[in-house]
Amino acid sequence: MSDKDAFNKLRSDMMDLYEAGEYTAARELVLANEKAFPEMAARITFWKMCLFSLEDKLDEALSVFRSGLDNGLWWAESQFNDSDLDLLRDIPEFKKLIAESVQRWEQERSKIKAEHVLLLPDVPRPEALPLLIALHGRSGNKESNLEYWEVAKNEGWAILSPQSTQPLFPGSYCWDDLHTGVQNILFHLKNTLDAYKIDHERIVIGGFSQGSGMAIYTALLQEADIRGFIGVGTAWNNLVSIDSFAKNVEMLRGYFISGENDFTLERSREIQAVLEANGIACKEELHSELGHEFPVDFEKSFSQAVEFIFRK
Repeated sequence: MSDKDAFNKLRSDMMDLYEAGEYTAARELVLANEKAFPEMAARITFWKMCLFSLEDKLDEALSVFRSGLDNGLWWAESQFNDSDLDLLRDIPEFKKLIAESVQRWEQERSKIKAEHVLLLPDVPRPEALPLLIALHGRSGNKESNLEYWEVAKNEGWAILSPQSTQPLFPGSYCWDDLHTGVQNILFHLKNTLDAYKIDHERIVIGGFSQGSGMAIYTALLQEADIRGFIGVGTAWNNLVSIDSFAKNVEMLRGYFISGENDFTLERSREIQAVLEANGIACKEELHSELGHEFPVDFEKSFSQAVEFIFRK
């Protein structure tokens, strides 16, 4: 099992215990395994803070927070809106630690540079390449979910994975600011179009979770030649922004991949309803027993999405 798979299993097992209200067991599981994932220190430290808080072990939660800061970690202020931390919210020491974290976050944010991953088909093609723009979810990065999107490369597509410049904690980014997010995406897209022979008639944008919402929003703006979008576990809070831009869009189709057990399913269907009311054709692929994740057979899903988007 790869390190990434091992960490994903730890997160999944921890979340199962968390959702069952077994906070102590979840914390003990994390403590027993955290040394195996030093690169995930910020994420794991935050888990411990939340779990200690839920156990009403507030001194321990504050100690974990202090230790994380002492070890060079930091988190954006929005992270501390998590309801798991409600018992800490009025404690002066907690407020002091948040202020220190935010100050460090602001310093680190100023150092963020534009980054992306570009994957090309293994077999060179004489014709222009179709391009998939793949957006990471909230708290992800340019490497997130590429093991799924890479199926597009096997079908002859180039894959551009831009990384947001909006940090949440070390190695983790979001698309919260729409203007900044769109500018990040268009910057990397322009550079790719300038450097490679891309078929402008076959550009698709996709994403996972918040990245899916960002993909839809970017496609609706029509500031690039995007023919369709693929949303996996679509999460997006701003329905008004989608409705307002969808009114004047032509030649765009959307393909939604959802799980019956995904907490975003209701919102995904609300988005589909808004788009279809504005004349944008959408199709939903629903998987039973799937949660907020990619389906195992995503290669089949991608092929079906492309067929729908370019159907005449």
